[in-house]
Amino acid sequence: MADRAGLSFIQWAAWRYLVARKGRHGLSFMTTFSIIGVMIGVAALIVVLSVMGGFEQDLKNKMLRGQPHLEILAENALAGFSLQKYPLSNFEKMFPEATGVAPFIQADVVLKQGKHLSAVELFGIDPNIGGDLWSISSSMTEGKLTDIASQHAPLVTTDGDRSRWPGIVLGDSLAGQLGADIGDEITVLSPQAASTSTIMSGGTVTRSYVLVGVFHSGLFNYDSKRAVVSLDEGRKFMSDYEPSLDDENFVIGVGVNTKDPMHIDPLADRLKEVKGLSGKTWKHTNSALIFALQLEKYTMGAILMLIILVAAFSISGTMMMTVFHKKQQISLLRSLGMTQRDIGRLYLVQGFTIGTVGIVLGLGLGLGLCFLLKQLRFADLPVNLLSLRSLPVRFLPFDYMIICGAAWILSLLGAFYPAAIAARQNPSQGLRYS
Repeated sequence: MADRAGLSFIQWAAWRYLVARKGRHGLSFMTTFSIIGVMIGVAALIVVLSVMGGFEQDLKNKMLRGQPHLEILAENALAGFSLQKYPLSNFEKMFPEATGVAPFIQADVVLKQGKHLSAVELFGIDPNIGGDLWSISSSMTEGKLTDIASQHAPLVTTDGDRSRWPGIVLGDSLAGQLGADIGDEITVLSPQAASTSTIMSGGTVTRSYVLVGVFHSGLFNYDSKRAVVSLDEGRKFMSDYEPSLDDENFVIGVGVNTKDPMHIDPLADRLKEVKGLSGKTWKHTNSALIFALQLEKYTMGAILMLIILVAAFSISGTMMMTVFHKKQQISLLRSLGMTQRDIGRLYLVQGFTIGTVGIVLGLGLGLGLCFLLKQLRFADLPVNLLSLRSLPVRFLPFDYMIICGAAWILSLLGAFYPAAIAARQNPSQGLRYS
């Protein structure tokens, strides 16, 4: 008998222990209940983490649409740097894997249209090379981005004024706040140039523009707070502007896009060798939000893992009942030559079998629900979520492996104590009181 106590015999015996004999349906019910518990826990984890992964991916895609993957800034970010000292060609050589390199200028200003005022971020770019880095060109809903580089006459003029002004592009939410339409005059006021010394040095206090386009990025902070002008116009609203900055081609920074934005950190490290410059990645800019998403994901995973933990306790309870009802059979197997180790292995295989069946069913159920959510899109979301019309789903094979592995470990841990009790059982007592 000891020679026959191999893995195949133990597997057969474990399966026989799982199947209740006629007249003892309680054990079969408890086994089924344990399997269902594991199945529900695994399926719930897969569906929830897949949906959360979909939301995370969608949000990251929106982050990447609204800003470059890497921003090259001066050590004093507000001061900026000269493109004559740091030409764009140098950055193109430094980052051969870059898909786009473009300078930009940022300034805090106030926009005025009629009686409406709004504090916004004025964004100066070269429309010929910078529109794609910030996804402004692809987000235009009215007009063309390249129109900001030319002069325009407003549709409505007063006192026969024929003045022509530079173009400006606004986010659709910002245009709605100002009540502005294409062709309207937009006045830009610089709160940083309010002092007499700034005005005497050539700083711009107010300047008129013509609305030539509207964009919609799907990100509220950009659509409601961003105004886009040409690079030369944006420079006039720098905090320390003077005419000499135009000659030196001063900018706040240079944006860089790559094919693989998820591995942007090594590119930023290259700037450590360049004196006077530093790098700021999109991950660093959105670090708080990314951390919150990861924390939410791990917290939700830990909470749902409690379902599997409860199922593991159910497995342990089921097997303890098996040990109680199978005392005579255990003692008989021991008397026929099976060792304590064989008995322990038998119950561990029993717990492993319950866990495996539950995990396989849960994996199939979870993936099936994810597929239905992704393909059929029967879970509609409110229309105020802009681009999202249904629950986003992202398949995460590595996370699924961790879920299944954790479920297997908990199933084995649940079976460990009953296996130890069964292995330590005295065969003579089991036969005596049977």
